[in-house]
Amino acid sequence: MITLRQSWTDYLKYGKRLFFKKKSCIFQQGHTGTGFYYIYKGIVKIISNNLEEGKRILDIVGPGVIAGEADHLPYYCSAVCHTDSVVYYFSEQDYHNLIQRHPEVTILFAESLILKEKLLLNNINITSTSTEYQIAQSLLYLMNSLESKEINLTQQELSCYTGLTRITIYKILKIWSSEGIISIKNRKIYIVDPEALKARL
Repeated sequence: MITLRQSWTDYLKYGKRLFFKKKSCIFQQGHTGTGFYYIYKGIVKIISNNLEEGKRILDIVGPGVIAGEADHLPYYCSAVCHTDSVVYYFSEQDYHNLIQRHPEVTILFAESLILKEKLLLNNINITSTSTEYQIAQSLLYLMNSLESKEINLTQQELSCYTGLTRITIYKILKIWSSEGIISIKNRKIYIVDPEALKARL
């Protein structure tokens, strides 16, 4: 299967290569966007701030993901680098030039939007499940999305991502750690037994 990351490799020359340090903001909630970003290297947190829920991590994405497709509308979220990152920015003109030469890119762009719609629906549906299910599903999603069993998140960040309290996160992770399903070292979560974690779904 050709991944989105592999598919975009030949088109990066049409965008502008940018470097962002850890904790840097790529784009900010409320600002108006006129292009989009392609995550080439690093990990980026998609964060929403509102009066009712406060800070919420909507998604954590790695290489091969498109972000910030606002189309002259205010961003509904911010993108903050979780690690040092390399991204490519495509302005409207860059995208226009790209599809003039490679019309097939519109399909890749549509696929990216469809994946985000599915993620949004999944996030809505998952809130009706048990806390164990929500945490297990979140960790498995991050493992697959970032292609790593090392989840570079603190328990507080996992709380902001799942919407569950830090105490709930702590209690469940402590049980799973004692059972050998996960381990916690240097403020990171390591998935030791993915199959055992899947059994919690």
